[in-house]
Amino acid sequence: MRDIRIDTLRGLACIFLVGYHVIGNNPSNGLHIESGFLREINDLLETVRMPLFTFLSGMVYAYRPLSGNWPKFLKGKARRLLIPMLVVGTLFAIIQALVPGTNNKIDNWWLLHIYPVQHFWFVEALFWVFVLIIPLELNRLLNNRLVTILTIAAFLALAIGQPYTKLLAFKGFIYLTPFFLFGMSIVRFKIPPLPVLPSLIGFIGIMAAIYFLTDGVYGRSLLGCVIGMISCYFLLGLRLQIHWLAKIGIYSYSIYIFHVFFTAASRIIINKVVELPIEVNFAFGLAAGLIGPIAVYLIVAKVAFARFLLLGEKNKRAA
Repeated sequence: MRDIRIDTLRGLACIFLVGYHVIGNNPSNGLHIESGFLREINDLLETVRMPLFTFLSGMVYAYRPLSGNWPKFLKGKARRLLIPMLVVGTLFAIIQALVPGTNNKIDNWWLLHIYPVQHFWFVEALFWVFVLIIPLELNRLLNNRLVTILTIAAFLALAIGQPYTKLLAFKGFIYLTPFFLFGMSIVRFKIPPLPVLPSLIGFIGIMAAIYFLTDGVYGRSLLGCVIGMISCYFLLGLRLQIHWLAKIGIYSYSIYIFHVFFTAASRIIINKVVELPIEVNFAFGLAAGLIGPIAVYLIVAKVAFARFLLLGEKNKRAA
């Protein structure tokens, strides 16, 4: 049974992510926006986007944790995460190389996926999180609150400076692990979220503090990670149950994998056809990045072989 609150937050995370790639991580990418409210909001949400995706993954895992058959568990995660990464990630790299107007082309093809392809770093890093989870779960270490807290603290400490290689998404693995374990802990240890009003005040307050008191960019620093964890907790406390967002959230994995194809296509086509205000261009890109991957899922889900290669799904099920 799906939890509408988790699906709602997944939908919100999808909007944050797609919007990020429409705008671009810097003025040389995406819509080439140097300043203005879209750029400011995009930078402000830096500490929320990927932490929220990972936090929710940890919560979902906690509802159906590893129960002992770790080879089957690992095989399932490899199928779900690594197959789409290899297939769709390679297709994405090829399209980037062939289509004019795309960003961040591949220079060293022989290192493809050894060094992650663009946003596919997340699925590769998340796979390593599950690899880490296996010995911890088999030894029941994560059933102990203190051990779990110390493990989270250890990975947060590793976030200081992040002087790690991107090889095989190791840097991303270090970054994601605390958020995953925190989300898992919320469910496993039955940690109640704050009431709605304190959560709302807390989230607005922390975003306002970042905006008014800092330069708004923390990257993967220790402070950035702590802000990300606190923000996820506040968002959970809002107890959002928004049906249209939840419907988007159901397809969050497909949106994550495929949205860049549609955001890039929207930008390139519109720029060739007509000159539109940045805000309108953003709206088209956001819509394309959400609707396109949902359409892909609905089509691909009907074909077993394509579903396996493109989505990592063995049997037909929700995204």
